Amino acid sequence: MSTLSATTPVKPGSRDTARSFWKLMYQVSLVAGVTHLLFAGVFYWLDATTMAWVNLGSVTLFTVSYGCLKMRRNMLAAILIVSEVLIHAALAVRSIGWDSGFHYYLLVMVPVVVISSMRQRSSKYLLSGLVFVLYVALDLTMHRLRPLHELSAEVLSTLRAFNLAATFALLFYLSNLYMKLVSKAEKQLRLLATTDPLTQLLNRRSFLEVADYELTQRKRHLAPLAFVLADIDHFKSINDQHGHAVGDAVLKSVSLVLSQAVREQDSVARWGGEEFLILMPNATLQAATMVAERLREKVSDIEVNVDSVCIRVSMTFGVSSHRLEEPVDGPVNRADSALYQGKARGRNQVVAEVV
Repeated sequence: MSTLSATTPVKPGSRDTARSFWKLMYQVSLVAGVTHLLFAGVFYWLDATTMAWVNLGSVTLFTVSYGCLKMRRNMLAAILIVSEVLIHAALAVRSIGWDSGFHYYLLVMVPVVVISSMRQRSSKYLLSGLVFVLYVALDLTMHRLRPLHELSAEVLSTLRAFNLAATFALLFYLSNLYMKLVSKAEKQLRLLATTDPLTQLLNRRSFLEVADYELTQRKRHLAPLAFVLADIDHFKSINDQHGHAVGDAVLKSVSLVLSQAVREQDSVARWGGEEFLILMPNATLQAATMVAERLREKVSDIEVNVDSVCIRVSMTFGVSSHRLEEPVDGPVNRADSALYQGKARGRNQVVAEVV
C-alpha cells in the first residue's frame, strides 16, 4: 500500500540537529575524559609533570561537563568543552612543542561549530574565526620558542602520529554525523511534502503523482484500474456536537482502518476534509466494489472514544473504473457521482458506477 508513515512534524534540521549535537557532546565528554586521564599517566611517566597536571585538569573539566549534560545544563557543558580544547591545545604546544601535534585538535572544532545547535550564524562565524586566529597565532609563535619540556624525537613522533590519527577519526565521525543529519532532514521534507500531517496518508498532490504513473502503466499493459471515493457519514454533525478533537480522532481511526485493510499495491489518500480516495491497480470494477464493501464493514466496527465520548462511524463509498485515454478526473468524478447516490439512498453503503 502506498501510504507513508509520517513522523511528528518538526522543522527539519532544528530539533534533530540539537539532539544529535548534544548526544555528540555527551560522547565527547566520556571519551575525552578517559583519553586525558591516559595522557596524564603518559606525561607523568615522561617526567613532563606540567602536562600531567594540565591533563588532570582536563579530566576534571570533562567530568564537570558530563555532569552538566546529565542535568540538562547543555550550554555550560558546551562552553567548558570548547574552552578545554582551546586551552589544552595552547598549553600542550607551549609545553612540549609544535611537533607534538596537539594543535590538530583545533581543526576538529570547525565542523563541531558548523553542526552545532547554535541558531545564530554570526556566533558560528565568530567561534570559527577564534579557532582560526588561535591556530595561526600558535603556528607563528611556537616554532620560535623552545618547549618547556623537551621530549625525544621518537616520543614526539609517536605523539604526533597518535594525535593525527585521532584527529582524522574525529573528522570522519563528524562528517558521518553531518551526512546522517542531512539525510534525516531530506526524509522529513519528503514526508511533509507527500503526506497529510493528521492522517499520515498521501496528500492530494502526491496521490495525483501516483495516479499519473498508474495511468501510464495502464496504457502499456491494459490492466484494469479502479478508483474508490469514500466519505464519512454525518462528519459535520460529529464536529459540531463534539468538537474538532473528536473529529480529528475519527479521521485518524478511519485512516488507520483504510490503510491497513486495502491491498499492498493500493494507494490511499486524504482527498479533502472527510473524503478519502483509493487507487486500486489491477482491479476490475467488480473487485473494487467487493473491497469497498469490506472496507465499509470494517469502518462500521470502529468505536472512537475521546473524553468519555463514544462515536460509532460509518462511511459511504463510490466506485468507478478507469477508461482508456481519459485523465484522472474522469473516474474520480464518476466515483464522486456514485458516492452521492449512496448518500441519497441512506448512506453507509457502496455504490458502483453503471457501465
